[in-house]
Amino acid sequence: MTTKFFVFAAGMTLLFAACKKEKNETPTENANEEITTLKLTFTNAANAADKVVANWKDMDGAGGTNPVIDPVSLKANTTYNVTTELFDERKNPADTVTNEIEEEGAEHRVFHLFFTNPGASVADSLTNVATVTPQDKDENNLPVGLDITMATKTAFTGFLRVVVRHQPGNKDGTYAPGSTDVLTEFPLEIK
Repeated sequence: MTTKFFVFAAGMTLLFAACKKEKNETPTENANEEITTLKLTFTNAANAADKVVANWKDMDGAGGTNPVIDPVSLKANTTYNVTTELFDERKNPADTVTNEIEEEGAEHRVFHLFFTNPGASVADSLTNVATVTPQDKDENNLPVGLDITMATKTAFTGFLRVVVRHQPGNKDGTYAPGSTDVLTEFPLEIK
């Protein structure tokens, strides 16, 4: 009888330990991504040799040293295929966060917005600078935004803001739900 009790007690201990571990892991699954680097590659749809690559790097996070940002210079009235790549370069080797965003597409949306002034409200984003069309979709047929086409319009000087929104459980295709994984702003000139 005593042996049966000890086997039962040991089995219950293992069961409770397994359940406890599973409970502790769940909250971190919806945590925001750690992103230090965002890379944009603009490829002219009419001339693949015409490429613009721009990086935004913030190795110490918000509130530390200012990020290093490449300016973006594009041609007016031109369509570009744009890819957005995300990395956590504090890890060695660097963690390619892009893969995680792709795998969790139903929880993420990448926005490409245009502004006259840096730090402006999302409500002030401009729609007359370029037409942005996401090319990638999640399992619910909502845009992800890692791959887009950007059709520029007339000349413009301002800012391109790229924002990765983390929207687990409430993604609806709009900016509002969720929280921000990373917000970047590139000086932009279209001429």
